[in-house]
Amino acid sequence: MIRAVLVDDEPPARNRMRQLLDAAGDVSIVGEAGSAIEAREVIRRTRPDLLFLDVEMPEVRGTALAAELPEPRPFIVFATAFDSYALEAIAVDATDYLLKPVSRVKLAVTLDRVRARLAKLSVERDVAVASAVQAQMWPGSLPAIPGFDCAAASLPARGVGGDFYDVFALDGSSWALLLGDASGKGVAAGLVASAVQARVNTAARLARLEPAALMAAVDRDVYATTDGARYATAVYGTLNADQGTLTYVNAGHPSMLMTGGSESMHGLPATGPALGLVEAGTFASRTIELSSGDVLLAYTDGVNDAQDDHGEEYGDRLLSDLLRTIRHQPASHICKTILDAVRAHRGSRQDQDDVTVMVLKAR
Repeated sequence: MIRAVLVDDEPPARNRMRQLLDAAGDVSIVGEAGSAIEAREVIRRTRPDLLFLDVEMPEVRGTALAAELPEPRPFIVFATAFDSYALEAIAVDATDYLLKPVSRVKLAVTLDRVRARLAKLSVERDVAVASAVQAQMWPGSLPAIPGFDCAAASLPARGVGGDFYDVFALDGSSWALLLGDASGKGVAAGLVASAVQARVNTAARLARLEPAALMAAVDRDVYATTDGARYATAVYGTLNADQGTLTYVNAGHPSMLMTGGSESMHGLPATGPALGLVEAGTFASRTIELSSGDVLLAYTDGVNDAQDDHGEEYGDRLLSDLLRTIRHQPASHICKTILDAVRAHRGSRQDQDDVTVMVLKAR
């Protein structure tokens, strides 16, 4: 229901508008006022979605009342017998301007416009809430891992993104690292991303599953809840900080890049399918050693798929060349430099895919 307040110093005019709105079926009149001064309290108390305002009223005009309303304010429709106040109505961002006597046809058009704007506003509010919830699930700052420099950064394309990452302590000197990307964009992708992140965290902390078994369990959970319609790619690994080894699974995700002091560069490709893509995926784990100076980069496809104004992708070669150049920098600086490079490559086309990177560097 659209909650409306009527403000008009002529009772017959309010009665006429009340009858028209009652016939609309989805408008509830939550308050009325015979002057702008009286309307201030009615609006404050009822917090309506829609305000019908006369312009010429004693003491305070309707346009003056509209101009002083605080945010978030209702949509405003002026209903007046004079057409000379249209510019003033535009100045206070009125939704519509109706001349008395108001006809059913013109009111119907106005209400359709209000419904559309309310629907858009509702979606924007839902996205804002979802974005805030998702942000709370992401680590505010990564924990300090003895012997390693670890950092991550993300550049969401929208309020709610499909990318996710996490780093958390396991037993003793073991640490869990996660980075992934849910298919699609917007709220739907954000829900899958949050679900995968939460399930990985639970399976690692409580069930204490090894990487291959953990990814298989998460894969089954995602498929069971989406029937293959939604999936996520991800890399998950457990780092033994004392031994300098990382045991990882790559579930359909872009290859991680690893470089050392010799400038050699090699990729760590997928070891299993994307999570939720097939009913019972098979996942293998790999173990690598990280020596002093080695740099491991995990990233989402928003990095190499980023396109410039001419449609040219950033690509794997540019990313590899950049990593070679900046590999001696701190992990946080490497993350920032990569995001800056992607942003610069996009140029005027910033609203593409989410971009997330994670860097693990052996001291």
